[in-house]
Amino acid sequence: MITFIIGGIKSGKSRFALKEGENTGSRNLYCIATARAVDKEMKERIERHKKERDSGWITIEEPLNLVEAIMKIPENSSVVIDCLTTWLTNLMIEVYDYQKFIDSFIDLLKKIRENIHIFIVANEVGLGIIPESELGRKFIDISGTVNQKIMDICDRAYLMVAGRALRIK
Repeated sequence: MITFIIGGIKSGKSRFALKEGENTGSRNLYCIATARAVDKEMKERIERHKKERDSGWITIEEPLNLVEAIMKIPENSSVVIDCLTTWLTNLMIEVYDYQKFIDSFIDLLKKIRENIHIFIVANEVGLGIIPESELGRKFIDISGTVNQKIMDICDRAYLMVAGRALRIK
């Protein structure tokens, strides 16, 4: 089962995903965290997210290889991927052929959807202004395209607005 949780920054996506993961009844709770502590603010943000997860959650920090991280998770588990948008940023900055990583991730989701509860957290980046830089525009395009692919294959989807989940699929 794949659940896609999309919304703006600080809209409550992570908190909602964790709650939904706990509600599956799975004994195995995993969070794949894609962020890197590159500065003080990001370190603080990561620490806040860690505090939101109780001791029942196992955290896997993986900024690039989501496929490898997911493959390590046992069947009948719940896993929150937080966040897809940060993962895409990491790929664009650090990996020359990032499209292979994206394609492998999408392919894996199609294959394992019945063996694991996956909650994918992502930012909706298409509601803002068009970025001035070429890289910014490319990021928005790639992120929007990947979000659409996830939406196509997910079983459920929620749009988060001001801490409220609106079911959209």
